[in-house]
Amino acid sequence: MSADPKVAAEQYLEKHKLCQLLETLTAQLLVNKPDNPRDFIVKYLEGVKLSGTHSLLTDVDLKTMFGMLDITKRGQITCDQANNVMRTILGPAAEEHLVQSHETPYLSEDKFVEVVTQAMKATVPYRQ
Repeated sequence: MSADPKVAAEQYLEKHKLCQLLETLTAQLLVNKPDNPRDFIVKYLEGVKLSGTHSLLTDVDLKTMFGMLDITKRGQITCDQANNVMRTILGPAAEEHLVQSHETPYLSEDKFVEVVTQAMKATVPYRQ
């Protein structure tokens, strides 16, 4: 841990993925709009304790995104396009999971779904 309180706080938040947890919780609240948000929060956190969190995006959603990006209908998108999607979905946490264009310049739909799903799983707060 750092002697600088700000750095120590940032390290703590990152270690426990608290920002991602709160972002996911907020998204769940906005999607579900429960009549009693406090009860919803308690039940949601109890569920997270038992089984972790789950992404709001499904494979179908990711395939739809791919289709929107593949405007030429060639069955592939660029790494830059995939990386922009991850930056949009994951924010700063995406930087650790970006696809390197020197490894492969294009991604198929299946590879895109796989890469984005792996990045989401790595950055979403799962049960420890």
